[in-house]
Amino acid sequence: MLNDIGPEIDPTGVARIQSYAGRLPPVQSWDDAAAQMKMTFGAAIPDYDERQWHAFARQSFDAGADGVPRLAADPKIGDAIRSIPAPPGAVQAMWLAFGQLRNIPSLALRGAHSDLLSAATFERMRSEVPGLVAVTVSNRGHAPLLDEPQSLHAIDTFLAGLRE
Repeated sequence: MLNDIGPEIDPTGVARIQSYAGRLPPVQSWDDAAAQMKMTFGAAIPDYDERQWHAFARQSFDAGADGVPRLAADPKIGDAIRSIPAPPGAVQAMWLAFGQLRNIPSLALRGAHSDLLSAATFERMRSEVPGLVAVTVSNRGHAPLLDEPQSLHAIDTFLAGLRE
C-alpha cells in the first residue's frame, strides 16, 4: 500500500515540505499547536474544524514536563530532507523498481489536491502496473490521513481481496 507517494515526486511538494520540516517554531499552548498544524497542513486537509485541528495537534505534539506542547518529530529531519540530492538516474531507477509490483497486489492512494504525487504520475503508475488499485481520495492533499471513509473503504476492500 502506498499513501500519496510514487516513483516520481513533484518538486513543488518537495519544496513545500523542505520549507517547514524541522523549521516550525516552538509553540506555547495547545491552541498554538492546533493553529500551527492548521497553517502547515490546512491546504491538505481543508475540511477540518477546530476540534479536529486540536485532535491533530495532540497526535503531532507531546506535552513537555512543563505541559507545553513539543513537536513529536526529530528536529533534525528537515536537515536530512534538505541535504539529500537526487542522484542522476534516480527517477528512472524508481520507475524500474515500481514496475516490479506488476505481479504483486498493490493499492495506491492519492490525495486529490496532492502537490507531491501529481495526477500525471498517478496515471502513469496505473499504466505501468495495470493491476494497481488506484484510488484518489477526495478533498485531501499530501497525504490522506487514512481515516477518511474513502480511504478506509479502499483499504478494507483491498485487504479483503487478499484473503480470497
